Amino acid sequence: LTNMLLGWNNALTIQQDENGSTPLHLVASVLGQSDRRTIRILLLKANPDALYQPDNSGLFPIHVAASVDATLAISDFLKKSSRCAGLRDARGRTFLHVAVDKMKIRTVGSACRNRSLSWIFNMQDKEGNTALHLAIQKGSLTMFCALFGNRQVSLNLTNEKGETALDIARCNVPEGGLYYNQNSEVKIDLALKFAGAKCGISRRDYFEENDIIQERQDDNKNKEIVKEGTQTLCIGSVLIATVTFGATFAMPGGYRADDHINGGTPTLAGRYAFDAFTLANALAFTFSTMATISLMASGSSLYNLRSRIMHLGT
Repeated sequence: LTNMLLGWNNALTIQQDENGSTPLHLVASVLGQSDRRTIRILLLKANPDALYQPDNSGLFPIHVAASVDATLAISDFLKKSSRCAGLRDARGRTFLHVAVDKMKIRTVGSACRNRSLSWIFNMQDKEGNTALHLAIQKGSLTMFCALFGNRQVSLNLTNEKGETALDIARCNVPEGGLYYNQNSEVKIDLALKFAGAKCGISRRDYFEENDIIQERQDDNKNKEIVKEGTQTLCIGSVLIATVTFGATFAMPGGYRADDHINGGTPTLAGRYAFDAFTLANALAFTFSTMATISLMASGSSLYNLRSRIMHLGT
């Protein structure tokens, strides 16, 4: 049907809705359906210029694909026209900026492994931020490593505030020295220092803008939520660990007498129900112990909020 429509009226490829979205914008936003790729290829074949038509927000189809982690769609777009990699939205961002901002790790990793895209790695948005600046602001160690490991990525470019990557990394490290040295912020800061990254010329106190202060206030609220959830769940996990540990010394059915041929062994040993109980008890003890340790970490102020949330989920 799509092929018939395009053959009838090719202008449909650049027809926009009330949001300025073309059919290519809509197809780029859909994941995991092979028929959508067929439609995408038909649209690109019918009119490659649709790649260069922005919506009302200034987003091109490749930006939309990056925002939903549609790596296959991005690959199709780049095969059709490699120049679309350098398209900028209304905020001056490339698709790599958008992927980092949306925390789309697969797209960032795929782009960094593509040597033909090295010319966009150091492109700056209207605020002067490169993809590396944004990755450090997000505190994502995975995205940082993908960019940091690429030699084409410059470590010393400054944004409009005069901040280099190292400046932002230093501001992200918690003040006062009370933090866990395996947190992503600390690792990023150490990696940049080890690589010889330089600081900018701006004063450190200029970095504390209102948006950073607001983000820290939100983090404090989330920390309280995590703390309350940890206290409640920890009681249950400790109770399970205690009961299952005690069950190993008080087996159902008791133990055989010492004068028996198998003296000291559980009376019900060898039966299916007993073996099932033993296995279930061992698993319950193991998992409840792991849960208790994770909850202890999620309730500890030595970890950053991201790590605490991860441990709470575990």
